[in-house]
Amino acid sequence: MPAPLVGRKFGINIIPVPDKEVCKKIRVLGLSGSSRQQPVMSKSEALLDKALAQYREFGCTTEFIRLKDLKIYECEGNYSENPAYCTYPCQSSMKYEDDEMQKVYDAVLACDILILATPIRWNNHSSLIQKFVERMNAIENQYSWFGNRLIRNKVAGLIVIGHVDGVQHVAGNLLNFLSWVGFHIPEVAIASWVGENDEDTTKDKDLIDNNRYTQEDLSNLVLSALRLACALKQQCENEQECAGQ
Repeated sequence: MPAPLVGRKFGINIIPVPDKEVCKKIRVLGLSGSSRQQPVMSKSEALLDKALAQYREFGCTTEFIRLKDLKIYECEGNYSENPAYCTYPCQSSMKYEDDEMQKVYDAVLACDILILATPIRWNNHSSLIQKFVERMNAIENQYSWFGNRLIRNKVAGLIVIGHVDGVQHVAGNLLNFLSWVGFHIPEVAIASWVGENDEDTTKDKDLIDNNRYTQEDLSNLVLSALRLACALKQQCENEQECAGQ
């Protein structure tokens, strides 16, 4: 006879804390894809802030970038004309003097862990995250066409917040992208929350803050990404493959 359905068990899947000495070598980048006018208005960004604070408690170095604050031009699809035209540095970065995507490239290439935070927009990630994804073509194409892998020994995770929308759809798309460009995906890669279908977003912040499963997922995301990044860092140092990273 099957066991009765009693819901998800809380507190039984806690990720062990990694070696704190190794943690001090880890650099974490948080990218916010929220388009809210005021930072305090974004619920996905609030969880990202909390995640970065947890990383700092382990001695990690953190950096935060709000994509909305940067002038980033759309990908112009140079790859579609000829793969050799999709280069790094990106053609758009060189074409437009006020394009600020290079700040994002530099931060991504310097980090050991990347955490993307996005709201759900009609069952998809935000347009700001999509612009980031498309502009990362310049990084991915360095390997697929030119044979130069720029994303190596890096870990990525997601924070996804929505209302009556599809977390798994958004996560599936973004994790596929992150894996494709070379990121490792940790044991727990997603912290999420989806609101009720009453559409009352005014109470979301309190519901998220008090949802013990979302908060546990966030801690496990932090720890599992950190454990994997530490393991990659140690392996890299042992094999001396990380010169210049």
